[in-house]
Amino acid sequence: MRDLLAVDGSSLIHRAWHSTRGDDDAERDGAVTAAVLSMLASAWAYGPYARLLVALDHPVNHRRRDFPEYKAQRAPTPDDLRAALERTATHLADAGVALRRVEGAEADDLLAAASDAARAAGLWCDLLSSDRDLVGSVGGTVRLLRPRQRFTDLAVEDAETVRTTYGVDPSRYVELAALRGDTSDGLEGAPGIGPVRAARLIRDHGTVAELYRILPDLPPAIARSLREGRDAVERNLLLMSPLPHLDVDLGAIAPRTDPLSGLADLVEDLGFPGAARRARRSVSGDGPAMPPIPPPPEDERG
Repeated sequence: MRDLLAVDGSSLIHRAWHSTRGDDDAERDGAVTAAVLSMLASAWAYGPYARLLVALDHPVNHRRRDFPEYKAQRAPTPDDLRAALERTATHLADAGVALRRVEGAEADDLLAAASDAARAAGLWCDLLSSDRDLVGSVGGTVRLLRPRQRFTDLAVEDAETVRTTYGVDPSRYVELAALRGDTSDGLEGAPGIGPVRAARLIRDHGTVAELYRILPDLPPAIARSLREGRDAVERNLLLMSPLPHLDVDLGAIAPRTDPLSGLADLVEDLGFPGAARRARRSVSGDGPAMPPIPPPPEDERG
């Protein structure tokens, strides 16, 4: 058994909301929560886990306040999705799930803080999120479970997987991403610097700061790209790095033999006994995998 599953709750609720489109409006509140339970039960196969923590985006976002271009290409959140986020958060809290939300922060900031706290305490922790910025939090006792096209197909990324996949150590991933940019968040990188070249530069020179220190010594084409993209790269470093000094207080989350039982009971009370029953069987290992949850639209992914 692993000690902790720390979940990007906002991402899961977004995905659940999209997966229930077309359901009867009177039942949709419960259907979204039932879909969240299904996703958590699917992830349980990678544990099981003694503790569950769900992190949520705060409506006040310091990144968007300070950098209006951040995620500016995404459509505004529909009012009924915003309402579903709050109702599902209430359901989770009512079921006894540990929730964390901090003004100015996004869920991945809190997951990064949870990974630091887990590592410091020697706890085995899995982060469940589609946000690639959390690759930088992998290592030691911490893995990233990243959904791909279907939620039942999770990429498991540990330190060795990160090195093989991205070509750098996890601690240097944000440096690579800052050079490359992130189109899903509307962030341009240095022109002409793709992921392979960015990885090679970081492997050879260690940090973005070192690259700019030795700029005159680099090949002219590389130096020109870095010079032209400097404002964007330095902005990316700020935006992609987790907010510091966040307290998630893992000590307040007591270990349990089945942290999903309260949520399964609540989903049953909401009128979805089949979903609750399938989740209980999946968590216990006595049943088939949960049905797949389709991916959200591209602009809803982390």
